Amino acid sequence: MGETTEEEKATTPDNEFHLPGLSVLRDAVQNASKKVPPRNKLQQDAIAGMTTAVSSLPDGMANGLLAGVNPIYGLYACIAGPLVGGIFSSTQLMMITATSASAIMAGQTIRSLPAEERAQVFFLLVVLIGVVQAIMGLLGMGRLTRFVSFSVMTGFLTGISVLLVMSQLPTATGYAPEGSNSIVQTFDLLLHIGQVHLQSVSMAALTILLAIFLQKTPLKKFFALIAIAIPSLIVYFFDLEGVKVVQDIGDISGSTPSLVVPPFSAISLEVITGAIAVAIVILIQGAGVSQNVPNKNGESTSTSRDFVAQGAANIASGFIQGLPVGGSLGTTAVNVLARAQTRWAVIFSGLAMTLIVVALSTIVAHTAMPSLGAMLILAGIRSIKLSDIVATWNSGWSSWPSLLAGGVTFGATLVLPIPTAVGIGVLLSAFLFVTQSSTEITLVELRKRSDGTIEEHKPPKTLKGNQVTVLNVYGNLFYAGARTLEHLLPKPEDARNPVVILRLRGRKKLGPTLVSVLADYASLLHDVNGKLYLTGVSEQVYREVMHSDKLRINGPVKAFRQEPGLGISTHNAVVDAEGWLLDSEENEAEKR
Repeated sequence: MGETTEEEKATTPDNEFHLPGLSVLRDAVQNASKKVPPRNKLQQDAIAGMTTAVSSLPDGMANGLLAGVNPIYGLYACIAGPLVGGIFSSTQLMMITATSASAIMAGQTIRSLPAEERAQVFFLLVVLIGVVQAIMGLLGMGRLTRFVSFSVMTGFLTGISVLLVMSQLPTATGYAPEGSNSIVQTFDLLLHIGQVHLQSVSMAALTILLAIFLQKTPLKKFFALIAIAIPSLIVYFFDLEGVKVVQDIGDISGSTPSLVVPPFSAISLEVITGAIAVAIVILIQGAGVSQNVPNKNGESTSTSRDFVAQGAANIASGFIQGLPVGGSLGTTAVNVLARAQTRWAVIFSGLAMTLIVVALSTIVAHTAMPSLGAMLILAGIRSIKLSDIVATWNSGWSSWPSLLAGGVTFGATLVLPIPTAVGIGVLLSAFLFVTQSSTEITLVELRKRSDGTIEEHKPPKTLKGNQVTVLNVYGNLFYAGARTLEHLLPKPEDARNPVVILRLRGRKKLGPTLVSVLADYASLLHDVNGKLYLTGVSEQVYREVMHSDKLRINGPVKAFRQEPGLGISTHNAVVDAEGWLLDSEENEAEKR
């Protein structure tokens, strides 16, 4: 390949020069500069945007409550998330808004702080979450989400759902339990069940009944809003004593989002680690959403670009005192159900929420808190995906590491701070990946049939003298995988002049452990006047082998570069090896 001219460099894609982030940033900016869609699509997007804004109203306030801050901040997040995230996201219909998991995690991160400091540090946390996400996106780290195992993510999300239910029991029952965490508080509530506030419980029960019933009627698109509105109207007009409303938590009348700079001087290790943990969970959830919502115009999606979009949305949300935001599966489903056509539906949702907050904040202030708590309890129960739990369990005891990892992550989520539980989950995912990739190594012997086709057979345990054995290996050969291969390779023992041909096609890199294993095996073959051939070797692997002190090319080890046609380099190696065996036999005959 010739040298790249200056003119070519000017037009060469930046990823060819390995400049991380530039292509992601460029694509995100191009998203923002897309032409406005035709009027018919724009009208449908406006309707879809209004629908998602209205349906997000109860969830937004409930998530504010869930995070332990004023519910209005949840609505601010429903403004910043869709407006900013909708502009930059590659997944056009994905709603970037406040989610229950991120609200719980963010609230837990600042729980240990004094009450008077929490609000300001909370918004600092949201900004830092956005910074972490944007950096991860610009570095192209979206591909790393595939390494979080299904069982670990199932355990974590199930734990989050259970926490969601338990955390809202005090709000729905009007009883303030004692305890250091949600589990202890739930037991305290059960022990003092006779002390619950009956009027609060009745409003919560009415909310759940309405939510279930309305979903079977033509009003199902607005079931959440109506299910919260009716009990709230009852509380307002009948002045039910002891039932808390939103304004009891914080005054939101006349509230409008305003630009507020968080106190960056309050940055601490606890806040930074919490931001990283929340950012990772949001991004993993968002990646799951984007995989289920393909773009209608056929454009491909980019997980890294969606990382940048969610990062920008969180930075904006933090500066206007909003909750952390991310890809929301439930709200995205509403957006798709409302026949959204383009990213403008997401943007219109943010604009519609702005109108609601500015014009209707006085009405929102009278929303009944037990109703919000009841809706969150219902959401938590429904977010427990029994099908995922069953799928993990049905993997069987042969997959006990996955079962153990999912169970440990679930337990850690319930009893430990969520950032710690996330760390445990990530470590378990890494452990599972290394364990499974190192044990799922398969070695087969390739034999040529009379009709020219190739068959796979179980490899011999020991080699035969003056014979060529062709081997093919499947699986990851890094680290422990290479050591597994070492035990699978047939032993030379007393064989004379054995030849082993090992196919390495598709391997981009050997790594020091595999090089060491191959060198030791070549040495064993050399001791019995044998030889090791490596075939299907890529240019990168060939250079790696050539520069290795342990492997001596054209000595005990011989390498054949891969050819465009499958099996050609292996065929050439067989011909070369058979010629070498003939020469060896002739030399030994002369000596005798």
